[in-house]
Amino acid sequence: MKKLQLIAAMGLIALVTACGTGKRHTTIVENGNGIKVRIEYLGQTYFNAEGTAIKSISPNGYVKYTRDGKELIAESDYHGRITYELNDGGKQTMLDDGGKEFLAQAVKDMIKHGHNADGR
Repeated sequence: MKKLQLIAAMGLIALVTACGTGKRHTTIVENGNGIKVRIEYLGQTYFNAEGTAIKSISPNGYVKYTRDGKELIAESDYHGRITYELNDGGKQTMLDDGGKEFLAQAVKDMIKHGHNADGR
């Protein structure tokens, strides 16, 4: 009986871990007119009022944005601190002007494609 309980407990732990502890995982893909856009996110992402930057991401969440080979990954740690990675250029907490410009374009595109359009 104890073995059965142990197996059931391990199965439950594996299920919760595999499901991202209840966070919503969504992928949006659009491929048309020679343009390919992919948006994948786990948890909630909130944009600033102007729709040009990420205000916050739920703890341990992320958003991945790809358009025509250019990529942005924004991840939040357990405390909600965001790190960015642009085109495999390494993780950083602050973006330079070019990075901010790409982020602004990405956020506008994410909103256009329905990613958290109401969650700003």
